[in-house]
Amino acid sequence: MPFAIIIGQAPSDIIVSTISILFLINSVFKKDWAWIKIKWVKIIFFLWLYLIFASLFAIDVTVAFEHATLFLRFFIFAVALQYWILIEKKFLKYILYSIFAAFIFVFIDTFYQFLHFDLNKGYGPDILGFYSNDHFRLTGPFRSNIPGAYLSKFFFIFFLFTIIKLKKSNNANLIFVPLLTLVMFLIFLTGEAMSFASIGLGVLILFFIEKKFRKKIFLSLAILFCLISLAVKFNPIWQKIEIIEKNPWHDGTVYQITKPCENDKNKICKKEFKTQPFFYEVLTNFSKSAYSETYKQAITIWKDYPFLGIGIKNYTNACNLEKYKKNLKYFFCTTHPHNFYIQWLLETGILGLIGFIILLFTWFSYFYKNITKNNYPLIYAPILSFFVLFWPIMSTGSFFSNRNATMNWFIIALCLAITNLKNKKV
Repeated sequence: MPFAIIIGQAPSDIIVSTISILFLINSVFKKDWAWIKIKWVKIIFFLWLYLIFASLFAIDVTVAFEHATLFLRFFIFAVALQYWILIEKKFLKYILYSIFAAFIFVFIDTFYQFLHFDLNKGYGPDILGFYSNDHFRLTGPFRSNIPGAYLSKFFFIFFLFTIIKLKKSNNANLIFVPLLTLVMFLIFLTGEAMSFASIGLGVLILFFIEKKFRKKIFLSLAILFCLISLAVKFNPIWQKIEIIEKNPWHDGTVYQITKPCENDKNKICKKEFKTQPFFYEVLTNFSKSAYSETYKQAITIWKDYPFLGIGIKNYTNACNLEKYKKNLKYFFCTTHPHNFYIQWLLETGILGLIGFIILLFTWFSYFYKNITKNNYPLIYAPILSFFVLFWPIMSTGSFFSNRNATMNWFIIALCLAITNLKNKKV
């Protein structure tokens, strides 16, 4: 699964669907339905029934009903991992090793792409020969701007598993600081501000809950600050680029490069590129940013559909209606509202959002209670990953899109399985 997510939507979706079907078949033949009694499963099951009901009142009933119905496969997949597959310690260990391998591959591939920059083509090629589809953003093996999201979401599972394995050979202290520093530095280089901020939040939480890590985290952050400062000031790639315009809206940063003309190499030509705005530009002029307009647009639409929402995957349809589309000045109608909580509010109504928050609170309570009973480092991974995934004040992908949903549900299932270990070690 960690590699399937890298490859694309189809392979990971096939794995999710296959495991879900096999798990249900196993439950039928063995007459084992005890998993239905799990608290979070009860909540998500009733939430799923609600999504189907609410879809009957959606703007596009067919689209909403189809996605609401198929949403079943994701939470059945998570149950299958927690209750069926990962109940055995050796299988959890296999998955943790696969995450380790996939994480290292994405890190090396993305960093390799960073080291190969061409003024004409942008970042690339990576190890697989892919160039970035955004001239000044890293894409790694994904061919889209998500290597930072992948690394940040899997980081604490990868990092703490690595630490406990190296601890056996007394190398944990040697690798802690460089590993944490380099991963955070690479995520910074990807330009994915929310991924950098979310992993920073997780590190801050780890700082407070585990005293023995505090000196190492402080040292790591100090080195990270120096690396970022040096990169910003002396990176030869960025030295070749002139920023001629900085705005907070979508593609608001305008770069200019100077290079030999294609038709006459003896002459110098200038070429402009547009890309995402700088994070500080968005923060200081948030009202003119794409995020602000998208959030405001979503809330405006929701006010007309307060209880049941507009239906899953219906944001684009609603946004393009004439009475709403006119509200957008700096951005266009996207496929989703770019925040899990606003998306649940808009697409499923206030009732759906309440159900979603109850589900999150149930997971959080389960992870938190187990932290107080166990000081085994890997047990911190669930609560830290939870905050990386569901911190409310950040821009996110769509909760219901296949690739994003697969990654999120896979991580949640792993967190539940890790928490189930209690005092057992992997």
